[in-house]
Amino acid sequence: MSAIETVKEACTRGLVLAPVGALLLSVALLLMGNGLLGTLLVVRAGQEDFGSDTIGAMMSVYFAGYTLGAIFLPRLIVSVGHIRTFAGFAAIASMTALLHLAQVSPWAWVPLRALTGLGYAGMILATESWLNAHAVPSTRGQLLSIFGVVSMGSWALGQALLNVAPPNGVALFLIVSLLISAAVVPITLLPSRAPADVDQEPVSFRALYAISPLASAGVFLAGLAIGGFWGLGPDFAQQIGLGIGGISAFMAAVLAGALVLQWPLGWLSDRLPRNLIIAAASLGAAAAATGLVFSTEAALPILLVAAALFGGFAIPIYSLCVAYANDSLSPGQMLGAARGLLLLNGLGTAAGPLVGGFAMRTAGPSGLFLYAAILLAVLMACALPSPRASRGRDTASTRCPHTPAFTPSLNSILQGQDTKPKGA
Repeated sequence: MSAIETVKEACTRGLVLAPVGALLLSVALLLMGNGLLGTLLVVRAGQEDFGSDTIGAMMSVYFAGYTLGAIFLPRLIVSVGHIRTFAGFAAIASMTALLHLAQVSPWAWVPLRALTGLGYAGMILATESWLNAHAVPSTRGQLLSIFGVVSMGSWALGQALLNVAPPNGVALFLIVSLLISAAVVPITLLPSRAPADVDQEPVSFRALYAISPLASAGVFLAGLAIGGFWGLGPDFAQQIGLGIGGISAFMAAVLAGALVLQWPLGWLSDRLPRNLIIAAASLGAAAAATGLVFSTEAALPILLVAAALFGGFAIPIYSLCVAYANDSLSPGQMLGAARGLLLLNGLGTAAGPLVGGFAMRTAGPSGLFLYAAILLAVLMACALPSPRASRGRDTASTRCPHTPAFTPSLNSILQGQDTKPKGA
């Protein structure tokens, strides 16, 4: 195989990671810090006797801020660009992490969590639209899955950092701030290629639902089911008698499961109808959540296996739904669609801890996963009879990912190679 053919094959596959390598490194550092912070705040709140309802409400406002960010921040990304948006909101997230130390009370932490959620919405919008601009339909699931693997691996490492110092001290908050600040370095100082400028078209919720009803319903239901875990997973582990090491192991197991299964599910979704993969993932997640309901008094290894399966099947559902929707979008619609999907997911995740707190109060700690199992079963039922037949995804792309300066020259080389007579 010649060098030109090798490059052409790589372009056809669409997994050109070099332009987003710095972005992925920044995301890894960012989410390592955020993963540690989310668990740290829940554990610290439990030690301060905040109560499950208060902790659930505190976590919900994070997702409420996340939802507001999805509404108002796309214009900012278009205005100032992906890199500056990411860097600015990373700075805000770093500052708010330290401000939690100023006053340890729900009244102080609630607005800080909302502000943190707003900042992360801006960064996730920037990164997802950036990645989608570097994908082609034949490999979009894989590229988003690689992003998911990086994200979940970073979150899992963040859980392990909970053991570095006592949660009631200052050191862990300082580590969070340092990690988030460090996330700005790769994206601003290492070579990277932001997406080419494309005129962005607004995508209303009605239009988004018309384009992909499954993706719209899927991101909301997945957010509602998984949001309870994000907000109250550490509290669940604490209530069933796990110590600090057990809590971090439980959270890390969920994320490790996602780390293992995210890419295989994305790979399958590029070769089989995505709606069937969404249905299969929902079924697996519902079964694992049911297992967790009955594992509260089981040995720790059994609990961790069930947790890993829950994370492995449930967490990739969002990326699968995003890939499913983006198969039908033009480049100019991607940021608007990302906003809509992020907003729907944010609404679900904002309500998740509130519903999860009520379920835990009503049915005990296992109620958190009982309601998640019900919602995931509903999503599976929605995915199976999808009215839109999955259209074939070509393995050959007519152009490489949207990478300025790189794309035109490479396209001209490939086109010249294609038109050259055989034997020349």
